[in-house]
Amino acid sequence: MKSLWKKYDTSLIAVLVCAVFIAVTVYFNAWLALAELLLTAVLIWAKISYSKNVKQKLLYNVKAVADTLDFEQGKAFEKLRVACAFVEEDGTVIWFNECFKNTFCIDETTPVLSLKQLLKKDSLTKILEGKGFRVKVDSQCFAVYTSLVKLEDENAYLLYLFDETKLRLTEKEYYESRPSIMLSVIDNSDEIYQNFKESDCAAVFSKIEQMIDDWASGYGGLCRKFSNARMMIIVEERGLQKMIADNFSILEKIRNLTYDGKPTELTLSIGVGKEQALGDSNNSAKQALDMAQSRGGDQVAIKHEAQYKFYGGVSAGFERKNKVKTRLIAKTIAGIIKESDNVLVMGHRFSDFDAFGSAAGIYSIARNFGVPANVVVDTKTSLAKPLIERFNDDKYPDMILPPEKALDRVGENTLVVVVDTHKQSFTECPELVDKANRVMVIDHHRKSVGFIENTVVFYHMPNASSACEMVTELAEYVDSKPVIDSLVAQALFAGIMLDTRNFVIRSGVRTFEAAAYLKSRSANTVEAKKLFSNDMEIFRLRNNVIDTAERYRDICAISVADIESPEIRLVTSQAADEMLNIEGIKASFVLYKNGGEINISARSFGEVNVQLIMETLGGGGHQAMSACQLKNVDLSGAREKLEKAIDKYIEKYIESEPES
Repeated sequence: MKSLWKKYDTSLIAVLVCAVFIAVTVYFNAWLALAELLLTAVLIWAKISYSKNVKQKLLYNVKAVADTLDFEQGKAFEKLRVACAFVEEDGTVIWFNECFKNTFCIDETTPVLSLKQLLKKDSLTKILEGKGFRVKVDSQCFAVYTSLVKLEDENAYLLYLFDETKLRLTEKEYYESRPSIMLSVIDNSDEIYQNFKESDCAAVFSKIEQMIDDWASGYGGLCRKFSNARMMIIVEERGLQKMIADNFSILEKIRNLTYDGKPTELTLSIGVGKEQALGDSNNSAKQALDMAQSRGGDQVAIKHEAQYKFYGGVSAGFERKNKVKTRLIAKTIAGIIKESDNVLVMGHRFSDFDAFGSAAGIYSIARNFGVPANVVVDTKTSLAKPLIERFNDDKYPDMILPPEKALDRVGENTLVVVVDTHKQSFTECPELVDKANRVMVIDHHRKSVGFIENTVVFYHMPNASSACEMVTELAEYVDSKPVIDSLVAQALFAGIMLDTRNFVIRSGVRTFEAAAYLKSRSANTVEAKKLFSNDMEIFRLRNNVIDTAERYRDICAISVADIESPEIRLVTSQAADEMLNIEGIKASFVLYKNGGEINISARSFGEVNVQLIMETLGGGGHQAMSACQLKNVDLSGAREKLEKAIDKYIEKYIESEPES
């Protein structure tokens, strides 16, 4: 009936009208009603006959086309070894050849067929659009091509279904057998010698080698050892996909490895390269391994066609206690600064105490060597205004440089130093990076895609508490004499306090050593604490945001800050910190609208890696402090996306953990 109504809706309306007239006429004149009935029957018969004639003409056209082909005595379509069929616009099959019949196991008792019975629902739409497409029927794959046949007021379509089953199986085997190269390295292999004897260390490395070899062999991989800490694995694509589905279980096995009842505290990083040529795969694997270690280690990075994917990375980065690398980097940086005509230092947009404090440290180092320097910062949007105001005196002339004026200061031998971020798009003035011939990066955030490349120095320490800690260590080694004064020391100290939340999280041995050095340079803890003081309005708004917090999945707190304030970023970041004081809360999230975007501030004590949650939404940061920005979505939509990201993280990294 649906088909009939679609094709003959006007005819059906006419028949219904006639039926009404006949029913009314019966009461007045039975003979006239009988005449109307006969006339209606004749009209119906004429319409059906016309429909049959249309189909006969269509079949005649089919045979006419077949007769033009000079093989199989004019029965080309019937004997053609390609499945062919004529279908109407509603999908009804009105003719098919022998190959079509055999392909779909159609017998003589089969009623009128519809493509909806054989193909997917959207196939009919593609046919009407005249597009070729692929379809899978049971275990067979077909490429479908269409040809429009016009016949008076009817349209029909000639379909050709080419069986591509063997081709697709060959294609699948080709992709599944493609080799990928994996490079693995034990992140903190040097640290084990401090906790175990030489003979025990050899046993530990041997055990790890066996574990990796057994793990890779289980997926059809081949292992080769380079050294105690480095191995190469070659695995087919089908094996790599199984590793991904298993979330690279080897990471957890190495992380939980013990020897003689004592934790080894080792972690593993793996870089995977997937390219067409093995040489390119090897280069991509090296770059992926560097990316994995730059993000803190204990994870897998896969690089394919300039795109990265990450797995693992739930643990905090290990802390290196020796400062040999820092001392060498400091000497290199000192040499580069001395050779520069001027130095421009900038942090990320909406700079905080860590960004401005570390910039002030580099500024002081450059001034110590007699090199002109400026800190590029937008004072209107900065969250470090109380600190910036303290540098507005005669002792620091022209220190602050607005971003719009920075490009005019770039010369042939200008050095641009980026601190507290490694992404060009996050900086105060992204154009500055493009215009300068020499760029240096100093950052502690976990490395992410889109980092600044072609730098003279890329000093990256994801295990450091803050950029201020890194700059403080550099200040100790760049020169034999002190290079920072009390105010700069105060700024660096405030940056460390901010990112460690008063030395509560991410505070290692080197963090306290840096703080001790700053104290020796007259940093005052009381004065640093005063920098964090807020006025009454900010205090009130922060409490309002906390009041709207709701518990989610027992361990998370989510608050939607639907408020208007020029200090919205400061309010929400402080609210996210305070929400961690709620009993049982391991991670906090505050959503707010700013500049047409939805921003999310995420905090934790480290047990929940908020960086991984924010990365699924396009953001980043580090394990205990992260953020993201969402476009083309409102607050409710952003919250829904956040909850899905939290669910995914909990299911993958918390609920999947084995019970102790």
